[in-house]
Formats: sequence, C-alpha cells, structure tokens
Amino acid sequence: MEIERVIGHIEGVAPGAVFHRRIDVLRAKLHRTNQAGISWLIDKDGSKVGDAIVLHGGYEDDEDHGTWLRYTGASPGKDKSGDGTLLRSQSWTYEDNAALKLSYERKYPIRVIRGFEGDPEYSLPDDYRYDGLYEITAIRTAVSKSLAPDGSEIKICQFDLKCLPDSSQGCNE
Repeated sequence: MEIERVIGHIEGVAPGAVFHRRIDVLRAKLHRTNQAGISWLIDKDGSKVGDAIVLHGGYEDDEDHGTWLRYTGASPGKDKSGDGTLLRSQSWTYEDNAALKLSYERKYPIRVIRGFEGDPEYSLPDDYRYDGLYEITAIRTAVSKSLAPDGSEIKICQFDLKCLPDSSQGCNE
C-alpha cells in the first residue's frame, strides 16, 4: 500500500516528536523509505520533489548547527565506506539530488529528522526526532574532504538548509 506523501508538516506529527526506530519514522509518514537519507514524492506535474531528509551520521562534509545545516547529497548504490567517507562523485541527475534541487527551485520546505548517529549536540542518544521544516537556502557542487580510492577528487552535491522561523518548530527551541 502506497503512503500518501505531502509537502510540509504531517498531520498529527508535531516538531519534537520522538521515534525509537527508523521504521517508526516511515510509519508516521515523515519519510518515504527506511534507509535512504533523502525522501521525495511525485509533485502535481509528475516531477520528483524532495520532502524530507534524515541526519544520521551521514558524510564527513555534513555540518549540523542546529538551526542551519549543510547536507551532502547521495549516489546510487553503496557510495560511502563504513567511516562516512565517500567512494565516488555525486551527480545532480541522480533522482534524490535532483528531487531536493527541484524543491529548492520551487521553494518547498523540507522535513528534517535527526537520527541518533547525527551530531550529538543536536541529536538524541538512541532515537529519531522530527525537528520541523527547513528551507533550502543554497545548493552547490563542492569538492569533498574525502578522496576517491584512486586518490582523485570527489565532487558532491551540497545543500544548505535553515530552520523556518515559526514558533511551532522544534529547531527553534
């Protein structure tokens, strides 16, 4: 059964809501998968647009500052080693990155879920938390701190996000 996807808050799930496991985040309709970091849905025109991200110990190029963050895109297949370093360059044509980029262009808000392997200053020690809506304020192609296994540069898709200024947001607490 397909879960109906929406942009913005999910009815009945307030910012600050805590979930013990990733499957609970999926069941709450906050994110479309149980593993990927980037969630997307099909927009009115048939395009894929991003609706949520999970911060869960992603990449070494990620930065979490509470009310703003720098998020690294994704690649198909296994794209990182066990220590969070990337193995290959990313592309804006990969559907997850393209969907987040289109949300940036359409000015759609993104739900941010923090996982327990994220920055310990902003994440819970053993749970996931819905931290509210963020806007994507900038996108760029950047050079990763990681090097490819052959020693070459790795290019990444990067997104800057900022918490929306709403008193009901968990990220403003």
